[in-house]
Amino acid sequence: MISLRQVQVFLAVVEQGSTTAAGEAIALSQSATSAALAELEQRLGVELFDRVGRRLVLNGNGRLFYPEARQLLRQSEQMSRLFLDHGGRLQLGASTTIGNYLLPRLLAQLPTGLAGAQVSIANTGEIAEQVASCELELGLVEGSVQHPDLSVKQWRRDEMLIVAAAGTGWTTPEPTESELAAAPWIMRERGSGTRSVVEQRLLAGLDRVNIAYELGSSEAIRSALLAGLGISCLSRQVVARELDSGELVELAPARRISRWFYTVQHRRRRQTPALARFVDQCLLPAGDTGSA
Repeated sequence: MISLRQVQVFLAVVEQGSTTAAGEAIALSQSATSAALAELEQRLGVELFDRVGRRLVLNGNGRLFYPEARQLLRQSEQMSRLFLDHGGRLQLGASTTIGNYLLPRLLAQLPTGLAGAQVSIANTGEIAEQVASCELELGLVEGSVQHPDLSVKQWRRDEMLIVAAAGTGWTTPEPTESELAAAPWIMRERGSGTRSVVEQRLLAGLDRVNIAYELGSSEAIRSALLAGLGISCLSRQVVARELDSGELVELAPARRISRWFYTVQHRRRRQTPALARFVDQCLLPAGDTGSA
């Protein structure tokens, strides 16, 4: 069986015209270059060059072998780059609140040795499925995930607040349960981690909740709130600026929800070097509340 090193020697001899010059080009001694070329010709059962003085000139066999050798070396180089890229480029997924508010800050912390990241942003259920099917290396999600192939770990805490636009009819600081239930609620779509938490931890305790709108992102809900269309329960990450400016106000502070964000990985998939560095250097340990 011929080796890639022998092919590399052959191509270097073609380009340089002698084993001495070829060895210098690929950092081999003249004797090692001559030995590799001789072994290649022995394995192929033909001579590839005519010896013309001190020069080696391709003969008919060599000309036939040359394009195949060139293609083989090119494919080898492509495979090497493929794995280098894979080791340096992250394949991340994030549910929408994390993807739009936390992930950009995390990516800004990437060490200089990483080439960048391929990022997918979707709801929690979709990100979990992409990790389970090995389309993504790591998911950062807002809702708990149950899947036999996935390892799910608590990452950091988040706080969710009931909010409405200032000056609307639903901004009683301490609304009763019936007032909360009757107000027009603006909700995320089903499958969203935010919606799951709100339904389980807040709306389940209210009777006949009025869900007026279902929107596909927290940004869309924030815009609907600012337009005075109703109330919602969103991560503090989403509404912090509007709360500071007074455009939005918090309702029923006693009903704030503390929840976890989670990391999701495939149980049987090994971490790439890039992912290991990202986890070690950019993801704070479980329980951190400083920036959640």
